[in-house]
Amino acid sequence: MNRSAPTTEAPDTPIPEQAWHRVPADELLTLVAHVFLAHGFPESRARMAAEALCHGDLTGTPQHGVAELTRTHLPLLESGFVRPRAEPLMIADRGAAALIDYRRAPGLWAVGDAMDRAVTRAGRFGAGLVSLRGIGPFGRAGHHAARALPHAMIGLVLAAATDPDLPVNPLGMAAPAGAYPEFVFDMDTPTPTTGGDPAMAGFALLVEVLAGVLSGVADHEHDTGLLVLAIAPTTLRSADGFYRAASALFGSLLGWQGGAPIRYPGWHEAQYLDQCRALGVPLSAPVRRELDKLATSLGRPPLTSVG
Repeated sequence: MNRSAPTTEAPDTPIPEQAWHRVPADELLTLVAHVFLAHGFPESRARMAAEALCHGDLTGTPQHGVAELTRTHLPLLESGFVRPRAEPLMIADRGAAALIDYRRAPGLWAVGDAMDRAVTRAGRFGAGLVSLRGIGPFGRAGHHAARALPHAMIGLVLAAATDPDLPVNPLGMAAPAGAYPEFVFDMDTPTPTTGGDPAMAGFALLVEVLAGVLSGVADHEHDTGLLVLAIAPTTLRSADGFYRAASALFGSLLGWQGGAPIRYPGWHEAQYLDQCRALGVPLSAPVRRELDKLATSLGRPPLTSVG
């Protein structure tokens, strides 16, 4: 393009570098939490939900991040389909396992709450399982699975929706990696139960049984069922033994191929998160404008530009 010629690009046209704005990570989380507070979230839920929503922006997948705030989450809150103060109903409590109906609570908070409950049970029994239903969109399964990591536990989240038009992230897993960055994996794939790849059909049925059938979500329309599992590996073997084995496994995956580094899921995300904390979170121009409008409507200053 001739640099002296006037540009005819539309304001929302993505232009490398110029179309992205960096903002402080904590400012972004705080603003999103205040938006949720303004829509009726209790304070304890608002921050958790903000962290879950912004996870994509902080780990390099902005299409699954705060862009979903005005596109998905606020319309569901404003329509009343998602109830920010809904209290979970314990349907069955069997010690290491529980079944909970969250009664249309925000999934961004509810799945994290379910993992926290699973972690507590795993601390007592070695493993904790929570089957749940009755939630709104929950963001990235891997983020919620990773809530087990600060407790030196393995986390697993499986999800199945009753509405085929409702996209869900069907699998997320997180595990300590010994001396290396933690393993955090999200699987995004359609899950047909018939035809096509037999392995994929088998995976779809696995998810449907463990997340859908077990939770009883099949009896509900427009709902999502999940299985949330936390495992405390040190109840089965020594902490040193598990740490050494995890280090050996994930260290063996590292290398180079064709001049490019080979890394496992979670490595690059951890690096990206460190960059966001140090340099700011990149937001597209349209998303930045939406957030600044929301800030103004709440009587808050717009997000600070970094760099």
